[in-house]
Amino acid sequence: MRSKADSVPIKGFIETSFIDWKGKLSSVIFTGGCNFRCPYCHNSDLVLRHNDLEDIPLSHIKKRLKKFKKWIQYVVITGGEPTIHAGLPDLIEEFKTLGLSVKLDTNGSNPDMLKMLGDSHLIDYIAMDVKGPLDKYSKWCGVEVDTDIIKESIKFIMEGSIDYEFRITVVPFFHKEKDVYEVAKYIKHAKRFYIQEFKPNNTIDPSFMTITPFPPEKVKEIKENVERILSIENNAKAF
Repeated sequence: MRSKADSVPIKGFIETSFIDWKGKLSSVIFTGGCNFRCPYCHNSDLVLRHNDLEDIPLSHIKKRLKKFKKWIQYVVITGGEPTIHAGLPDLIEEFKTLGLSVKLDTNGSNPDMLKMLGDSHLIDYIAMDVKGPLDKYSKWCGVEVDTDIIKESIKFIMEGSIDYEFRITVVPFFHKEKDVYEVAKYIKHAKRFYIQEFKPNNTIDPSFMTITPFPPEKVKEIKENVERILSIENNAKAF
């Protein structure tokens, strides 16, 4: 009989990564499926065609993690959107029993799951994507979104004891500069707010693959403007 952990569809596995958990050598687990349809998302296969992708057995991943346990003490669970899967706590428990620290990437659409994971001490770091200003949130997500649940997740993360970061992916023409600054003002007391550059590859909406990302100097300017907004008192930084 399949365990609850095995019910989470794992569709990708990177054994070693230096970029998915800043400052940590980690392994990365990709779950299939997502409840958002952000048109600029570059993981469209995981979102739209995850049922066509082969499942990676949890037993295989655990075997590899045990082999590299001297070097890897960190696992990142991303997607897709991991929190749509009821078996996520059981999956994380499998990694915790190996003595691994766990980072969760999320869109913040399931605050109840976040709270349960936090109360159970199953996650060590949360990275939440904030798609844009809340008053137009459904535009960024491609589906109707109850912004109250997004606010609830942000509040839980900022007021909780779990280390965290917020992120926004800036897409030329889709986002205006002021959209980024509005988000920065909303979460101005956050520990960290990362500015991510748009990748015009394999996007959910194919037309977004024709958009050229902002040049490095423009991204630098946006980051500098965001840093002026963020709370100096809390040593927040835009990266």
